[in-house]
Amino acid sequence: MKVMCRKIISHTTGEDLGKSDPWLTVGNEYIILAMDYLETEGFQIYIQSENYNEPIFTHIIGFEFVSQKIPSSWITTVSNSYGRKVITMLPASWNYDSFFEDIENEEPKAVELFNQEAKKIYEEEDSLPGWSY
Repeated sequence: MKVMCRKIISHTTGEDLGKSDPWLTVGNEYIILAMDYLETEGFQIYIQSENYNEPIFTHIIGFEFVSQKIPSSWITTVSNSYGRKVITMLPASWNYDSFFEDIENEEPKAVELFNQEAKKIYEEEDSLPGWSY
């Protein structure tokens, strides 16, 4: 799945934040590496940001889908977080409780899994801009 950033919108205030911030740039395309749907907040996408390709979760508001091709490695899970239903689509190998925290902490196993799956996802989208963490 691929999206284009049309506007950078603050999730907390709804304010248009302009053409760029440290993580996103209006007009740039981003490959979705994972996606969450939170019952009370809507969709969040996991993409590699402009900040040294650091992966981030961001709300879908302000993005337009360019491709809706679901990566072949994705699975769908349903869980509860603080009493809210969460539906997550992500690579099967990332489906363990601390994966996203491990990525933030640059744990070697998580980084290796991230790089392997991100490469596959980018290749499936016929685009390989910089996929390593």
